[in-house]
Amino acid sequence: MSQIFTIENDKVVITKLALSNLEGDIIHHGQLDLTGPVNITGTLTVDTLKVKNLETTSSLNTKFGEWAVNDEADLLGKGLSWTWGNGSVQLGYRSGNRLWSNSDFDIEQDRTYKIDNTTVLSQTELGAQVVKSRLREIGILRNLEVSGNSALGQFAFFNASLGRLGINTENPNGTFGLVDGNVEFVVSANKDSVLELGTYTNHDFNVITDNTTRLTVKNNGQVIFGNAQTNNAVVKIYGTLEVDTVVADTRIDRYNPLEFKTSRDRAIYGLGMIWTGTGGMRQLIMQAGPDRLWTTESFDLAEDRSYHINGVSVLSSVGLGSNVTQSNLSKLGTLEILNVDGEATFMSKINASRAVINARIIEFNDGEDFSITNSKLAAASKLSFTVAGDETYYADINEIAIGNKQNNRRPVKVFGPLSVGINNPDPTVDFSVKGDISFSDKKFTTGISAPTAGTFNKGDICWNSNPISSSYVGWICVQAGETGTWAPFGLIG
Repeated sequence: MSQIFTIENDKVVITKLALSNLEGDIIHHGQLDLTGPVNITGTLTVDTLKVKNLETTSSLNTKFGEWAVNDEADLLGKGLSWTWGNGSVQLGYRSGNRLWSNSDFDIEQDRTYKIDNTTVLSQTELGAQVVKSRLREIGILRNLEVSGNSALGQFAFFNASLGRLGINTENPNGTFGLVDGNVEFVVSANKDSVLELGTYTNHDFNVITDNTTRLTVKNNGQVIFGNAQTNNAVVKIYGTLEVDTVVADTRIDRYNPLEFKTSRDRAIYGLGMIWTGTGGMRQLIMQAGPDRLWTTESFDLAEDRSYHINGVSVLSSVGLGSNVTQSNLSKLGTLEILNVDGEATFMSKINASRAVINARIIEFNDGEDFSITNSKLAAASKLSFTVAGDETYYADINEIAIGNKQNNRRPVKVFGPLSVGINNPDPTVDFSVKGDISFSDKKFTTGISAPTAGTFNKGDICWNSNPISSSYVGWICVQAGETGTWAPFGLIG
């Protein structure tokens, strides 16, 4: 017969052991390999359990990634969990048909987020189907397209239906209209498809360079080159000058203006300067309806020159003048600064990845009418705050809720005295309540005697509101029911 066991130090060593029944608590140290079925009627506690197949006799389907239950409440928290050291990441189910995670979702660079197989977000842009947002900040705009009327800063008014831009006017009298004081400058094309440029009002029109008037068109039709102060205007004509009457002191120098006069047979309209000989005819002539100078060519100034109105620059090679406050621009380049003093309507998305928006009032209208000012948040029907995917505050006409019933272990802290239903609470107490309270499902009320009306539960307390000697501190309900059964407590000595 071979040796059954040996004793080594404080251990009994058995090479082979067959047992029919084993009772009591068992603690095993080291690796335990089981090659056959193991039936455990109690609890098996292990640090790590590795199985190839797991079968259960309960109704729960434990196939990886599938959860089959009878009630949605049984799904709460079910999902995946990754744990390391003191950190963990969860991806689990929460009420309302939603998955919740405390981790970011990171996908490859050329992948996108989709809804119903339609891209809604990529690394560089929102999907074409995303047409609404509550963005409060946009970055540098490379393109800004506005479909419809718009106004910027109450100085630039875009009329999409008429195709007009007004600066300091909502009703420009041309394709481009600029109002400064009582003067309106317009650029437009008349019914004969002729470009019109000048003052629409009864004012003179000056063309200036170096902040000096070089050309003046008077409101009576008189055209003046130069000015009396500098007296250095030189008009060069490389071609033919055709006029009805020329009045000059000499053929080289002039000390009086070149004047086009009316006669009984003809008006001044159609008179001016014409260049021929190379290509088509070039013209700078007077036209009517309204009186204006018309030209077939562009005006080209030196690089450091600009267009001025009333001594103020309105257009240079790099920008509009500071007094130009209206336009019908439909497209802008990259804006470094965009100040809007008034309403601005954006028909498409606004990207503001690096910008800061400063506003006195911000209004949102997506069916709920919500606005933000420097002192309050205002909502027409309801207001809620969501933090880390949980609604932490909700208010409407019927209720105000603080916290979230799905995460009711989150502390709500109040620093300072708290009162309920009291306008002027006692400042020496930390908590004041006007009426009855409930504590741990026990009701606390007051009265001069035990309650004789209402429904009460066992353990509810009525405190004596008129304590006197030989009476009681209060009464406690010892049997639940209609009015309840009450017993006094706390004899006042």
